[in-house]
Amino acid sequence: MSSIRVIRSAGRDIWRGPDILSRQSFPATGNFDLEANAFGLLMVHNDDVVAPGEGFDMHQHDNVEILTWVVDGSLRHRDSGSTGSTELGAGCAQHISAGAGVRHSEVNAAGYTSRSSVRVVQSWLPADNRDTAPFHASHDYHGALAGGGLVQIAGPGSPLPLGTAGAALYAARPAPEVVVPTGAFVHLYVIRGHIAAAGERLAEGDTLRATDAGELTVDGEGEILVWVMDREL
Repeated sequence: MSSIRVIRSAGRDIWRGPDILSRQSFPATGNFDLEANAFGLLMVHNDDVVAPGEGFDMHQHDNVEILTWVVDGSLRHRDSGSTGSTELGAGCAQHISAGAGVRHSEVNAAGYTSRSSVRVVQSWLPADNRDTAPFHASHDYHGALAGGGLVQIAGPGSPLPLGTAGAALYAARPAPEVVVPTGAFVHLYVIRGHIAAAGERLAEGDTLRATDAGELTVDGEGEILVWVMDREL
């Protein structure tokens, strides 16, 4: 049965730390059963703003696929499998396949004396195969987005293939009538601006979740992230 559900910005879970504001589409902080609140294959979808020089120090993940989209600022990433750090600017995405286990840190690349926050949207999906060799990759989509169309960020055939079959991530800074691919589960998130989709008007921080709803057309001025999934957990 098809359905459309809109979750407004104010309906998200909020976690505030001294230097981090995390706005969560699903309850994530302190939640040890992420699958219980999943939509399709999506278990975590956090919109985080991090103060200069701050972030998440070294911590452990395993058997999860993590996709990070940089909205504003610059993110510095370091993990236990690499010899150096990676710096990602706005319009860049990073995929981490945690596999059997990886330790990594994510911090605002701007120094403590800077006034520049970094804003990222991070998603987690379950890995199809457990205890594989961990790896990470990144790609810059800034130029591709300039055309105003829908750009595939991750998933089959993209620069960032995922270890989760049946899931693909897209981004757009919509031109008139951007068409979202059909999927059994579609999670459309407005990063900024205002758009219209499925007869609903959406603003920054709003989410539209569509189940078996067919083709979606997006109009408006803004930036969106869209997960298209053909199955659920």
